[in-house]
Parts: sequence; C-alpha cells; structure tokens
Amino acid sequence: MSAGGWSRWCGRAEEAWHRHVRYRELYRQLDLVRAELRARTAWVDELTEEEVAEVLRGLGGCVDAMRAAGGEAPDRPEGAA
Repeated sequence: MSAGGWSRWCGRAEEAWHRHVRYRELYRQLDLVRAELRARTAWVDELTEEEVAEVLRGLGGCVDAMRAAGGEAPDRPEGAA
C-alpha cells in the first residue's frame, strides 16, 4: 500500500471512529427502542396461522372503514401527529 493509500485509509478509519463516538448515544437509544419493540410484538410470533389470517381479515376491514370515512375526517392543525 502506498503512503497516500495508507493516509486515506487512516483518515477514513478516523472519520468512522469519530462518527461512532458522536452517534454512540443515538445507537444506544435505538437499541433500546428495538428491544422494546421486540418485547411489545413478541406475541405476534406465538400466533397460529389461523389467528394470523383472522387478524389480517380484521385489519382489512378496519382499513376499508378508514378509507370510507377518510373524507369525513376533520382537518388536523399544522404539526399535529
């Protein structure tokens, strides 16, 4: 490896390290959110095929009802979630 190549590689490694340090807290928070989501949705893995089919049928009905009522929904204020 040439001196220029080594220098570029070291620069990239340094940038990656600084990015890791800078975003370490965000990564930690993301890991916590992922773990909480897995815990909240673990029950889905325990559903039988029949139960999954029933849930999907019910979900389809809810989506259809929401689409039908879509024009009747009041406008939300700007920035409301």
